[in-house]
Amino acid sequence: MGRILLILGILFLVWMGYRFLNNTWSSRVKEVEKKARKQSQQPKQVENIKACAYCKTHIPENEGIYEQGKFFCSYQHLDKYLDHK
Repeated sequence: MGRILLILGILFLVWMGYRFLNNTWSSRVKEVEKKARKQSQQPKQVENIKACAYCKTHIPENEGIYEQGKFFCSYQHLDKYLDHK
């Protein structure tokens, strides 16, 4: 009789451990999914793309340089453009 109670007690502890780990894992998965849904609902910012006046390469506007009303991708291209002019 004592062995049966011991086996039942061990089985009960294993079952409780399984439930605890399963619930913990499920709650973490739900949190990650909730954050992913929240991020996908936020509007994405669109960056303006401009062409360099020297090489015609298109880059985001915030990474370039404006000089004399023209847009350049780097200071080297700005210098080259001003030298040719």
